[in-house]
Amino acid sequence: MNLSKIVTVLLILGFFGYLIFFAPKVEKPTQSTSVTISGVVTNHIGDTIKLYAPDSTYITVLDTATGVFAIEFEWDTAANVNFFHGMESTKMYLQSGDDIKLTIDTEQFDESISYEGSDESSYYAWQYITNENSDFPNIFDAEDDVLDSLFDEYYKPFLVEAESFKESNSIFYNSIIDGIEGQKEYILNRRSALAALPQPGDAAIDFTYPDKDGNDVSLSDFVGSVVYVDVWATWCGPCRAEIPFLHDLEAEYSDKNVTFIGVTVDVEKNRQVWLDMMEEKDMKGVQIFADGWSQITKDYAINSIPRFMLFDSEGNVSDLDADRPSSEEIRPALDALLVE
Repeated sequence: MNLSKIVTVLLILGFFGYLIFFAPKVEKPTQSTSVTISGVVTNHIGDTIKLYAPDSTYITVLDTATGVFAIEFEWDTAANVNFFHGMESTKMYLQSGDDIKLTIDTEQFDESISYEGSDESSYYAWQYITNENSDFPNIFDAEDDVLDSLFDEYYKPFLVEAESFKESNSIFYNSIIDGIEGQKEYILNRRSALAALPQPGDAAIDFTYPDKDGNDVSLSDFVGSVVYVDVWATWCGPCRAEIPFLHDLEAEYSDKNVTFIGVTVDVEKNRQVWLDMMEEKDMKGVQIFADGWSQITKDYAINSIPRFMLFDSEGNVSDLDADRPSSEEIRPALDALLVE
């Protein structure tokens, strides 16, 4: 998957993720300071239901014979929560005094969600399905003069559907508008960052970070060798999953002119975790510590990991979104650079 496609997927997810925890929390003058949520889960997975709010977690247990559940808790604000059952989740909007009834079939979780007593939560359910069935425009390859029309076309149904809340719940309505405007700004910033990246054949942007012994190591130290960079972190599951494949790749190219560099974005407080994992996993190659989402992530527009990058022996960019060690394509890519 190329860099722009990855970013597009992340952006779509980000649009809706933004609204999960960043809609404004406000005090609502209602007679009740609690909410009640009840319903039926068909084809339930286990018996636990969790609701994650910005500052709290609420848990209840359903009746495994009927799938029926109910929960009531103090709630004196208006805010979004995430409803979890098994590995599935959906977004809800809660206001003081709400009495919400919902039904879900886990075999078609998002498609089957139905609410009574929360038009806002129903909007979120509709929003998710509409997004799933819509193609996000190719913003990254579009000309500047058509960006506004592409945005307008994509977001129009979301704005039209939200219009009904303009009078009935202006806070919720404004959170939708703010989320869309924030998403547009983020997309345009990402578009600019990606456009500024060095292209294949351009000189690499150098970086320098300490190794486990505190010695500074730079990308430019390895000019004359093909370099395969792995930007990762100890807390990143997909990153850890690549380690065995990386071991195999390093062993296979141990007698070739290839340098493997691991750059962790773990923060300083996790330095020992990083050191321990390197020993536990017998991690080879050059391992350096970037201490968080530092300059390398800005220079190379990295907003998700793992990210693998390939540089040729002259210190130039080959591929800033290189195939992972587990991919069948990485070996031909390395071999091609070795014969240049």
